[in-house]
Amino acid sequence: MAKAPAGNGTTIKNSTSACPNLGSAAHTSSSSAGGSYLTKAQVRAAIAAIDTRANSKLMRVARFRAFTAGIDADDLLQEAILRALTSRSCPIELKIEHFLMAVMRSIASAVIAKRERDEGPYREAFEQLTPPCAPDKAYEIAVRAEACRKAIEDVAGSSPKTEAVIDGIDQGLCGKALANFAGVEQAELATVRRLIKRRAAKFWNGYEDLDFAA
Repeated sequence: MAKAPAGNGTTIKNSTSACPNLGSAAHTSSSSAGGSYLTKAQVRAAIAAIDTRANSKLMRVARFRAFTAGIDADDLLQEAILRALTSRSCPIELKIEHFLMAVMRSIASAVIAKRERDEGPYREAFEQLTPPCAPDKAYEIAVRAEACRKAIEDVAGSSPKTEAVIDGIDQGLCGKALANFAGVEQAELATVRRLIKRRAAKFWNGYEDLDFAA
């Protein structure tokens, strides 16, 4: 059975077995889990059983989040594991894989936000000194990527719940798993999904000139 380092000296075993969050070993009682969160010992046990092979869902999400932030996927996952074992609290009803996905998303978003803050003044100065040129393929891809990012922000609005539902859908979640990931009841989830569909239909029309529908 292969093993992978956990970034803090801990060794995690790669396994295809079910997450311990679903068993009584991890979900003992509210008092033993500090209320509504897993204890650090339970988190460590759950992490030891997750599948971190290259084709696992967790690693696919890690590669996607790392790509958007321009960082290494393995480093991103190990940082998420380290935070799960130290500074972050995992809700008792949430699978550890989904919790790590949320932590990776948070880390990647922070990296992107910092880069945009740091590069902003330099980009503005460069654009003032550089004459406009004909767009090439890379530029077109960048324009589309930025438009997609802006469209997702518009659809989410200022609602953390809506953003969480969109992020969960992006990770392939549905039903109860999606509701748990977003922190909403299933009835509320249906309302949020209808809102997303209405907003998506509205904002999509504004991007037709980028030929996204092909």
